[in-house]
Amino acid sequence: MKKKSIFIIGLVLSLVSFNVVHAASSYIDYFKTTPIIDSLSSSCWGAAAVGPRDQSNGLEDRTMSKYAYWDGGIIKGPDGTYHMFASRWNQSAGHNGWFGSVAVHATSSNLYGPYTDKGMCWPNDQGGKGHNVVPLQLKDGRYAILVSETRRPADIFVSNSLDGPWSKLGSVSITPNAFSSKYTASNVYIMLRPDGRYGLIERDGVIGIADNVLGPYTIQGTNIYEKIPGCPTVNMEDPVMWYSGGLYHIIVNKWDTRKAYHITSQDGISNWKLEPGYAYDPTANFIRYSNGTVNHWNKLERPNVYMENGHVVAMTLAAIDVAKDQDLGNDSHGSKVIVIPFDGAGLDSGGALPTPDPRSAFAQIEAESYNNQSGVQTESCTEGGENAGYIENEDYAVYSNIDFGSGAASFQARVASATSGGNIEIRLDSLNGTLIGTCPVAGTGGWQTWTAATCNVSGVSGKHDLYLKFTGGSGYLFNLNWFKFGTGSNSGS
Repeated sequence: MKKKSIFIIGLVLSLVSFNVVHAASSYIDYFKTTPIIDSLSSSCWGAAAVGPRDQSNGLEDRTMSKYAYWDGGIIKGPDGTYHMFASRWNQSAGHNGWFGSVAVHATSSNLYGPYTDKGMCWPNDQGGKGHNVVPLQLKDGRYAILVSETRRPADIFVSNSLDGPWSKLGSVSITPNAFSSKYTASNVYIMLRPDGRYGLIERDGVIGIADNVLGPYTIQGTNIYEKIPGCPTVNMEDPVMWYSGGLYHIIVNKWDTRKAYHITSQDGISNWKLEPGYAYDPTANFIRYSNGTVNHWNKLERPNVYMENGHVVAMTLAAIDVAKDQDLGNDSHGSKVIVIPFDGAGLDSGGALPTPDPRSAFAQIEAESYNNQSGVQTESCTEGGENAGYIENEDYAVYSNIDFGSGAASFQARVASATSGGNIEIRLDSLNGTLIGTCPVAGTGGWQTWTAATCNVSGVSGKHDLYLKFTGGSGYLFNLNWFKFGTGSNSGS
């Protein structure tokens, strides 16, 4: 095994961005625990690396026999119903079927789903054609749906009701000026600004302002990313823009690295600043269910935000389980729209990060579901899902708010090692906190040859942040798939 370079690259990027930001925490830190609506399934469509997941979250074809879904934006109706607008195409065409995508309407009584597909929004206009679907409410109270990419220069449909019918208002227009040629009509997003004007941003970071939703939009300058110290400037796409907490915000995805960035501005036009860290990252443990299970989709794109009382309370993302060129149709791979809770009030106030929901120490805890770590990476596991690996001496993983109840007496871990192994120091509340036990890990003959390692623990009850500190000789020590505590002692430990 060889430790992957992505960890070092991420560290360097973090150091680069540190000098140009003004917020204390990263956008990704404000994602909250995702509620479980239905049971988590390990037998549903998708790559095993995604992990057990709730098919009732968001919008999906549960059998992946008809449709792949993409985009996704939510508006709450006057009666409390949640309306999602997204794109879909026949899954048999694979991911490239998006060229023939149509705009669809789905509803749910729960913000997080499940959403029921109600059909195409405008079936009699070019067969329902629509991609890069963005819903919004206009200043006159009507509802609008923006579509671009497959309809250029971007078309807008309107209705007095979220249930339709939808009629075409027209196409977005641009005022000719020194910058108008920079507008590409790809990945277009439009927001209603607090000053009553409409703000437009498209794939290449070009911003336009208009008094009417169709325009004409006056392009304000060249690519904003090129003017932001530390911000990537190429392969950026899918920007979403909104106003909250006295600032304009943009989340933009960099498709080649699969990372997203958070930038802010006071006027939504100029002097944009890069905030620290990532906005989201499919390799990070931010899609976490209330039982601690974590999902890792291959790609997360087309971000959008759902707001209440002036703050973001949830984010939608288009999620695909494999690389796009590996989704070939009729192959149990595909895409859906997911909905993740978000603490926008905390982000806007710079307040404390959301407290993770407590997890029982006596339930199986997946090793890759850590809240923090140093040196640890995840990889595909032959027992399903992922395991924590690339573990070296002094590396560690942190699991927040673990509930030991009235007390634990034993520890069990699922481990594998192609070397001589090492030890797991089990500590409370800090890296050098109270040591409640040390679990020896012996070699098993392979990095995916799994067995149980056990030890007894003492002096622990109630809720704690759990630190697993890994110690041993040089080189890689062992892999860790899962662990749990018990109330009875391990005999012979």
